[in-house]
Amino acid sequence: MKLEWIWILLLGTALGCGAAPGTTTTSSEVVTAPGARAQLADGQGPSSLNPQAFDPHSRPFGTSMERWAEKLWDWVYSIPTAQNPLLDTTGVDCAVGQPEGPVWYLPPVLDPGPGVVSFTRTCTIPHGRALLMLNSGVLNDFPCPDPTFKPADGQTLYEFLLAGAQGGPDSLNGMSLTVDGTKLARIFAYRETSDDLFTIKGDPSLATSLDGCVTGTTQPAVSDAFVLMLRPLPPGPHTVAYHLTDPHGVDLTVTYQLTQQ
Repeated sequence: MKLEWIWILLLGTALGCGAAPGTTTTSSEVVTAPGARAQLADGQGPSSLNPQAFDPHSRPFGTSMERWAEKLWDWVYSIPTAQNPLLDTTGVDCAVGQPEGPVWYLPPVLDPGPGVVSFTRTCTIPHGRALLMLNSGVLNDFPCPDPTFKPADGQTLYEFLLAGAQGGPDSLNGMSLTVDGTKLARIFAYRETSDDLFTIKGDPSLATSLDGCVTGTTQPAVSDAFVLMLRPLPPGPHTVAYHLTDPHGVDLTVTYQLTQQ
């Protein structure tokens, strides 16, 4: 099992980790396993769940939500510690390294530990950008310094990393997201899981600040996360607030004060 288990706030994500302790979420909103869920055609039509967001497992802008989650991880890992938006609790670095295109990434924030904790982040969003939010999840990467962190005989690397990644999302017992005061429905439906290995290339500085398995070279990884994409907001100020709890005493609230240009 990896030694580096790092819980993250925003939105309750874990990076560079093995299996998380906790209980499996049980409700009508539990998501099916990868391969058992149907991809929507293109994700551009009206949402059947929340009008503010693209549907789970859809394909906004021609890319699957699973792949959007992987792109967000890849972006986070590419940025050095000093300006990494994931390590920024105020939003001052929210624009660092943002890719060109129709989507703006809102990264997680490191969790200081169990207890009731809240953060407020301020960010200005370019006109017309959709907002990609990784609400809670795990990135499990390979290799690690621990020599026992490896697949068992007969187990593929994908199977091994996925088994470790699933513990984080399974452990959550409460999540909510509000956009300008409106609570989104069935937030547990927005779970996206890698159906194969993908690659990251972490900045070497992150090995001591974020994930001890970062090598500075290309590494295979697996993601299992609650992630959604908000449709572009109207110009002006907006408030997006996220809350999560788990059985181990985590009670986190992250509020984004956004200005949509």
